[in-house]
Amino acid sequence: MIDIIPGYGAFASSPKEKIIVPEQPLMVQHAQGYESLDYRAYGISHFYRFRVTQEMLEKATIVPDGTVDIIFRCNQDRLDVSCYGAVLKMHTIDYASVFHLDDNIFGIRFLPGKAFLPGGYPIGSLTESSLPYPEICGDQVMMEGITQTNDFKEQIQLFLNSYIPEYQNYYSPGIRPFSYRMVDAITNVDGIINVNELSHTIGYTPRYINRLFNRDIGLSPKTFSKIIRFQNVLLALRKDQQVSAIAANMGYYDQSHLLKDFKQFTGISPMNYRKSMVNGTALRI
Repeated sequence: MIDIIPGYGAFASSPKEKIIVPEQPLMVQHAQGYESLDYRAYGISHFYRFRVTQEMLEKATIVPDGTVDIIFRCNQDRLDVSCYGAVLKMHTIDYASVFHLDDNIFGIRFLPGKAFLPGGYPIGSLTESSLPYPEICGDQVMMEGITQTNDFKEQIQLFLNSYIPEYQNYYSPGIRPFSYRMVDAITNVDGIINVNELSHTIGYTPRYINRLFNRDIGLSPKTFSKIIRFQNVLLALRKDQQVSAIAANMGYYDQSHLLKDFKQFTGISPMNYRKSMVNGTALRI
């Protein structure tokens, strides 16, 4: 049995690496009974669960996050599990067609750029799209077990018992995928980096970096950096920092530049975003 509490196995994050925990606060604020468990190892960011409400179906939106989710609809007559790739723009909740009123949802959210799917299925092919998870996962027992229980820890345990051995078998011990180096170089500086600077940091040409990034992650390094910076803006807003200070700290040309990008990703201004949060606090999914 795999321990729910992560250890320092293959590709667990080192203390020197900065981790960006991807957020979907405009969706979870309308959910019922939301809870999560941080994991931050083996490519996994965190596990979560919630109940779908009518308000969520009517008002929730999905924003760019640079990552992948696996979503289970629990207590159903049939197996219903979907895998969603990174989104590049704001979407209404209709994008996640898996959601229905009163659904009990269990989800796995991966670290940006570090998702591992069964058989090494390419996460880049899922950008702005989804697929039924059973099409790539052969562990029927695990999937049925998760959907038939309401115990959060048991759901997590079932997933890890299946996922980690396959992860460890796929990657050679101690060898990190090259894409991790690129992702870490971007996240360690909050996304404030261009492809020429990235090239200097990791020692490969911009052309090579662009090709591998698009192939392995499904995004250009420029787009991925922009999303990571946006996610850091969400974190800064949750800490109640001033928008002008955030713009300066996050490498925007000026406050107007931040406002333009933020509205492109969320459909609202940073101040309206703050007002929309429950009790002024951004929640995470």
